[in-house]
Amino acid sequence: MSTNGGGPLISVIIPAYNAQELIENCVKSVCNQVVSDTVRAFFGIANDADSSLFEVVIVDDGSTDKTGEICDRLSSEYNFIKTIHVKNGGVSKARNIGLENSCGRYIAFVDADDSVEDTYFDNLLVAVTGGDDTASEDRISLVIMDGKMVTDDIITGRRYLEDGLLCEDTHVWGKLFSREALTVGGREIRFPEGLTIGEDMLFLMEFLIGIGDRPGIRAIEGGGYHYNYNDDGAMLKRFTPSYLDQITCWERADKLMESMNPGVSLESVRRLSVIKIMAALLVVGKFAKILNMSENSGRAMILAMREEVIGRAKGMITAAKAVPGAFRALSSGYKVKTVLFSVSPDLYMKLYGQWKKR
Repeated sequence: MSTNGGGPLISVIIPAYNAQELIENCVKSVCNQVVSDTVRAFFGIANDADSSLFEVVIVDDGSTDKTGEICDRLSSEYNFIKTIHVKNGGVSKARNIGLENSCGRYIAFVDADDSVEDTYFDNLLVAVTGGDDTASEDRISLVIMDGKMVTDDIITGRRYLEDGLLCEDTHVWGKLFSREALTVGGREIRFPEGLTIGEDMLFLMEFLIGIGDRPGIRAIEGGGYHYNYNDDGAMLKRFTPSYLDQITCWERADKLMESMNPGVSLESVRRLSVIKIMAALLVVGKFAKILNMSENSGRAMILAMREEVIGRAKGMITAAKAVPGAFRALSSGYKVKTVLFSVSPDLYMKLYGQWKKR
C-alpha cells in the first residue's frame, strides 16, 4: 500500500543548546536507521530513498559552544538534515520552530543529549501499519512506546490521558505524532512557550484531548530510546523563581481537563489532584532548602518570594484536597507533609530545611 505523498514520512525535530559533547552521537543515531521491507512497502518508499523517509530538523537554540558548527557540518554530510540557528528562546520555542519548518507526515522529538537504536523508528512505523500492509494509516494519530501501557487495541485519547499521562508518562520522546492531528478545530497544537517545566506534559495533554474519544493511539512495548539523565535539568536545579512553573503547568493542566466534553472520570480528577499536591510540596521543599541556608547572596529575593510560594502552593493544595478521595489516595508520607504544611507552612519549611541539611 503506497501512501507517501512525495515529502518525508517522518520529521525528526531535535532542539539543541550547548550540546557539543553529545549532539553528533544523537543525530547519527537518528540517521543510521534500519527500516524493514514491511514499512517500505506500506509507505511506498524505495530502498535508497532515505530523504523520502526522514528529514532531520535541528534547531540550534543560541548555543554558545560548538554545537552550531557541528550541526552545520552534519547538514552538509546528509542531504536530509536541516539546521536552523535561532536566538536562545528555550526548548518549547525551539520545538515550535522545528514544527513550523518541517513537512513530514509524522513528527518525532529527540533531545540533543539522547540517542535512539537503529530500529527505533521502524518499530514506531510498524505500529502504524498494524502489521497489515492492507491497513489504513489514517486512523493512527499517535504511537506511544514507553511500556507503561501496552495493548493490542487501538485506544482513545481520553483513555491514554487518564491511564498514561496521569500515570507519569509526561514526555514527548518515545512517541510518533501524526502532523494532521496537530490541528484541532483549525487551531494548531504547539508547545507552551515561557515555561521551564511541564511543557511536554501540556503539549501531550492538548494532543490527547484533541483525539478525544476517537480510537487513534497504539501503545507498544518500550525500548529503543536512550534517555540521558541530565543533571542540569530544570527539575534537578536548586530553587529559582521559574521553579514556580511546576505549579503553573499543573494549573494549566487542570483547565485543559475542564475543557473536555464530556468530562473526565472522577478517578482522573483524583489522580490529577494527587499530582498537584505533590507538585506543590515539591516546590515548597525546594524553596525551604534555600530559605534555611544561613548565607545566601540572594536572600532578599528569597524572602520577598516567600509569600508568593506559600500562597500559590497552599491554594493548589487546598483545591486539590477538596476533591473526594484525593487526600486518601496520598502515600502516608505525603499525608503527613500535607497536613503539616496546611497547618503551619513556616514550621513545615523549617523542619524540611533542617531535615535536608542532615
